[in-house]
Amino acid sequence: MAFMTVYFPIWIKALHLAWPVMLNHIFSTAMRTTDMVLMGFFGPAAVAAVGLGDVWESIVLQIGLGLGTGSISLISQESGIKSRLAEENKNIILSQVMYVGFLIGIPFIVVGFLMSEQLISVLGAAPEVVKLGAQYLLIIFAAAPFRITGMIAARALQGSGDTRTPMVIEVISNFLNIVISVVLALGIGPFPGIGIIGVGIGTFAAKIFAAFIYFFRFLSSKSKFTIKNPIKYWDFTIIKQLFKVSMPKITQGLYQSFITFPLNSLVLLFGTEAAAAYHIARRVHHQLIAPMHRSYYTVTTIMNGNNLGAGRVEESKRTVEAMLILTIVSIGMFSIGIFFTAPFLVRFFSSDAETIRSAVLFLRALSVGGPAITCYGVLAGHLNGAGNTRSSLYGNLFSQTFFKLGLAYFLAVVMDFGITGILISIPLDFLIRALWVGRKYLSDDWIEEADVMIKERRVKTADRSC
Repeated sequence: MAFMTVYFPIWIKALHLAWPVMLNHIFSTAMRTTDMVLMGFFGPAAVAAVGLGDVWESIVLQIGLGLGTGSISLISQESGIKSRLAEENKNIILSQVMYVGFLIGIPFIVVGFLMSEQLISVLGAAPEVVKLGAQYLLIIFAAAPFRITGMIAARALQGSGDTRTPMVIEVISNFLNIVISVVLALGIGPFPGIGIIGVGIGTFAAKIFAAFIYFFRFLSSKSKFTIKNPIKYWDFTIIKQLFKVSMPKITQGLYQSFITFPLNSLVLLFGTEAAAAYHIARRVHHQLIAPMHRSYYTVTTIMNGNNLGAGRVEESKRTVEAMLILTIVSIGMFSIGIFFTAPFLVRFFSSDAETIRSAVLFLRALSVGGPAITCYGVLAGHLNGAGNTRSSLYGNLFSQTFFKLGLAYFLAVVMDFGITGILISIPLDFLIRALWVGRKYLSDDWIEEADVMIKERRVKTADRSC
């Protein structure tokens, strides 16, 4: 009973914050899942093309996530205490990171126009896959500045405790994405069927729509934020802290994207069907497990940032304990269900027998690692809330180099285990990441790191206001 008394209020608060984030990610992943389902009508080459295009587009995603992590970490800390200085800091943080994010996204437009085919072909894809993947990549790279800005805006609102507004905006934009993709890909009504190009246009339109809605939301009188001129109110202390938190996360994400290139090439050694199967399994996993994983990560970051901003260290520790218990129970049960229903789930994406067989194996490997990767997310989210993103970076560099890729290559090629070698490496990679950040959490170093950042930021703001 005492157990419930300690953790139950935390679970209630966490689920209150988590369900909008979870619904947001469900619709976001549903958009990508729809893309895969649509491409299934056009064969394994189209499925592989979207998958390989998403490998490169994940660089944009990781930059947005990294800058979003910086904004959610700093803003959640400022939201832990109610004061005029904290409110001013929140506005400046948001304005500066959105400005920086938009500028960073512009070069992707140029790269998309000049190098789309080369980027897909370097992964070792067949000529048909290269042609289709390049068409898709060109369009989604054009949306990069708006995608990054939208992700930053969503996480800024979440950091302030508002998880519902991003949910509404993202649900609407992703629904728009799905409708446009289906209509243009299949040629419904008066529209011609343009296949993979239609899917890309759907993504492009949705990302621009979301970015503009966020911007006009911040200009509204009901907004919790006030957009300030990022040049006039430029604050180097905030920028320094923003990149201190964001750069390890961006580096981690970029390295994670980099690792997927040789990993995709490794999978492609076993044929186009194997590559399609891998991307189908990842899509199902992202649709069913990732929304819970990401919402637990985000909620832990928010609550920990709030607790540390208000000086509640012990409450922060209890929050982590509560979230780990919630993860093991909920994700564990869900993963068991996915493991046994895998043959049914993958059939939504392909009717090719070889693709289905391999997709079942990949999906089961991902489901086995589901609880471990979500425990990693909770612990990494906790450290992010304290402003420490370096530990998860180091854990990812080590685990993905030596387990996700190194062990996979050794078992699959050197030991000649084939796809089985890749299957073994997947859950082991997840487990090593969780153990790495768990070690950092137990050290308690994050307490002092958060305290130093918070004090430095508030002293600087007080000086500016004098």
